[in-house]
Amino acid sequence: MITNKELLSKERSAAVIQLLRERGHRFTPQRMAIVQAVLGSTDHPSAEDIYQQVSAAFPMISLATVYKTLKVLRDLGEVIELPVGGQNHYDGNLQPHIHLICEKCHTVRDWSEEVTFPVPEEAVAASGFRPSYYHMEVHGLCSYCQAEGEDRADDSGEP
Repeated sequence: MITNKELLSKERSAAVIQLLRERGHRFTPQRMAIVQAVLGSTDHPSAEDIYQQVSAAFPMISLATVYKTLKVLRDLGEVIELPVGGQNHYDGNLQPHIHLICEKCHTVRDWSEEVTFPVPEEAVAASGFRPSYYHMEVHGLCSYCQAEGEDRADDSGEP
């Protein structure tokens, strides 16, 4: 049974593929796998993560191909590039949402609660600026890193 989310992901992938073709980009099975990997992920993968996933099916793919495809997708406004901890992560979710970014382990998660952003869209439009997307980042420590820090404090012999 195909879920609504899977259907939307397939529709989005098809739209991105069509856009790539319209813009004159070559389309290969490898590029299709990269598009599906980034658009189908909720984990905000890095290029290396995507490479690991796609190379399982396409062992001859290069990391350079992954980087080039992600750059094209970013330039077309189809993915968001998030620089975190010296490495870029990618998000195919273009809806306004909040990213929770751990400053220690550099994981990126979407906050699952629905959020209404107080962005005055009319005022932004009146300024002549046309946004492609917007999101909010909240930086801090994830629950795992917080617990790890508490364990170390317990081991230090200090109160």
